[in-house]
Amino acid sequence: MSTEQESFLWSQGTTKTYHIPIEHLDYKFIETCTDVKYLEKILKILRSGEEGFYPDLVLFCEKRIETLAPNSRALRREKTTATVSDFTAEEWEKINNEVKVLYSFILICVCMFYICNDFEFSFDVEKECSKIDGNEENKPKTSCHTNTNLPKMEIDTTGMTTKEKNFIANREREKGNEAFVTGDYKEAIAYYVRSISAFPTVASYNNKAQAEIRLQNWHAALQDCETVLNLDPGNIKALMRRATVYNNLQNFKAAAEDWKEVLRIEPDNARAKKNLSDIEKSLKGSEPTSQTQTRGKKIFIQDIEVSDGDEGQGGDEGEDESGGGDKSNIKHLIFFSLEKYGADSKIV
Repeated sequence: MSTEQESFLWSQGTTKTYHIPIEHLDYKFIETCTDVKYLEKILKILRSGEEGFYPDLVLFCEKRIETLAPNSRALRREKTTATVSDFTAEEWEKINNEVKVLYSFILICVCMFYICNDFEFSFDVEKECSKIDGNEENKPKTSCHTNTNLPKMEIDTTGMTTKEKNFIANREREKGNEAFVTGDYKEAIAYYVRSISAFPTVASYNNKAQAEIRLQNWHAALQDCETVLNLDPGNIKALMRRATVYNNLQNFKAAAEDWKEVLRIEPDNARAKKNLSDIEKSLKGSEPTSQTQTRGKKIFIQDIEVSDGDEGQGGDEGEDESGGGDKSNIKHLIFFSLEKYGADSKIV
């Protein structure tokens, strides 16, 4: 191409992209051009629409490039996401069935994971306590397991940090919980004492009080309940356990006061209402009461706290009030206890 011709083309105008002369965007030029790279530039300009939209010219340029270079990158196009309309009815049904099978398999795997996780790692103390309570009436009061090799009652925490003391206290309390659910209350008390010696917490004192109640060590249990209420005034579990102790010590007026305090904090507490009503009826009776009426009913409160491991000293820790067990089984056990042993066997 001569200089005069080139200057003439430039005078007619060029594209913004690549500065290609407008006259080259023509069927005749594209048909005679053999420079693939140059044609790819023209195709890109035509597709961009900067010089107008010419669908037929774009198609013609694509075919010319395909003839010269079938594997040219300019001919590649991004495919859109397939939809239902892109498949036949049979193809879509096959795909849908495969997706359903895969989804079912994933769902089964997830369910199995949680089931195995519950069986292997979850330990519901409340449920285990209810199992023990269900068989309690069939066993003598002194038929708990005894361990002659009890651990030392104190732990030397000299030089330990508060975090280390708290960790050891939690570990010892967990050991006490395990001993409690197996019926070895003396060993449970030993571990609770060790936990208290390392780092005193409301949960450890509360658990120790429950173990003392199981062994009918009323005065020791009373002392533990008093300690809890000094650290955490208004602690529901400590109030209910102290009421149990007072009831067994035949101090019915003090027991009634504790039940009233429970109702002041939890007005809808059915157990507190029931026991307070029984005590008030016995107190309103005639002065000479029978031995059975005077002694009242023994109330065993099945509660063991499992700490979350972040308890503070004294009454600042958070006790885990929830159980991870099967609620239907717990309801069944509660109904069984109520039917066989009376309303005071209800688990709280």
